[in-house]
Amino acid sequence: MRTSLNDIALAEKYLLGKLEPEDALVFEAKLLTNPVLRWNVAAQKEVYSVLKFYHRKKLKKEVQAVHQNIFNDARHQDFKQEIIQLFK
Repeated sequence: MRTSLNDIALAEKYLLGKLEPEDALVFEAKLLTNPVLRWNVAAQKEVYSVLKFYHRKKLKKEVQAVHQNIFNDARHQDFKQEIIQLFK
């Protein structure tokens, strides 16, 4: 069990580019020789991609809500005009 936790932690550092170069080389060698580790790292990479996509989608929705609030609310018309002037 402990080995798999260490592998997960190493995989995370590897995928995020936080391993020292010599440690990254050793980890890459392990990936070449261990198909289970290679599959687990690929799965972990996919999870990171899904999380990144989800976060972007959520952030975009929040930005759109702020945009709608600022540009459609009469209380913010002065601010809206200032922003429009910046882009003219």
